Amino acid sequence: EMLQAFHDQVPFDGVWIDMNEPSNFVPGSVDGCPMFAYNNPLYQPGERLYRGKIYDKTLCMTAQQSASIHYNVHSLYGHTESIATSNAMKSILNKRSLVISRSTYAGTGQHAGHWLGDNQSQWPDLVKSIPGILDFSLFGIPLVGADICGFGQNTDEELCIRWTQLGAFYPFSRNHNSINMRNQDPTAFSESAMTSMRSALLRRYRLLPYLYTLFYHAHVDGSTVARPLFFEFPRKEFYDVGNVFMWGRGLLVVPVLKKNAKTVDIKLPDDADWFEFETGNRVLQSAETGGLQYPVNLTSIPLFVRGG
Repeated sequence: EMLQAFHDQVPFDGVWIDMNEPSNFVPGSVDGCPMFAYNNPLYQPGERLYRGKIYDKTLCMTAQQSASIHYNVHSLYGHTESIATSNAMKSILNKRSLVISRSTYAGTGQHAGHWLGDNQSQWPDLVKSIPGILDFSLFGIPLVGADICGFGQNTDEELCIRWTQLGAFYPFSRNHNSINMRNQDPTAFSESAMTSMRSALLRRYRLLPYLYTLFYHAHVDGSTVARPLFFEFPRKEFYDVGNVFMWGRGLLVVPVLKKNAKTVDIKLPDDADWFEFETGNRVLQSAETGGLQYPVNLTSIPLFVRGG
């Protein structure tokens, strides 16, 4: 009813639901939590809890919800909200909608997409976003992304260029940052930076038919959109490769993840032929090392097409 009332005033197509772990700015409640066993279990889920309490930054475990106390349904909170929101939007629009949720659970991918939550405008967070994307693809949530250019702290031009180039290949691609941080949309930077970012985003638009095809297959048979290299080449040497990834079976994305990089080290699976996306030229690796140092500049992100 609330969504319908708002939609009657401002028509919209999708909903972003946030802080739905549920998150809380006080531990449990302003009055604290009753000293019952559920609020002080013998085993805790981590070491970063406020004073060792399980209700750190969330509700008291004894808080009563419709189905049970919060202790029993905490992990389902965001999942069930995603289902309710998705169903409400379908009722309002009479067609498929878009729901993006921060909190998810097994099966959420049928109802909503996900982004990886608050990250920082730092190079290590750029790197860590890739295994995060791949993890959630394995969890059955193919529509997933990270905050491009970082959420917290101030980004810089080179980092934002590289993150935009990578983020153009996130299945869910969104630039988002915190209040009081510097602007980080492309127009906030130099003309050359805007050119690089525009090129990355236009490449995504060129590939939309392929991307939509991957999402169709994810819908009908549960396959992944972004996938780890070992999905296509199941060999031990690729099990721990987390700095490159594939779109479906046909495209290999090799992002630039280091500041001031002039080359990236690549080891392409040698049981397939590989071609540069932009030029169509075949990529030849060193017979001695089995890889290559691929030259890059601020306008480029290596993208390779698998022959077949």
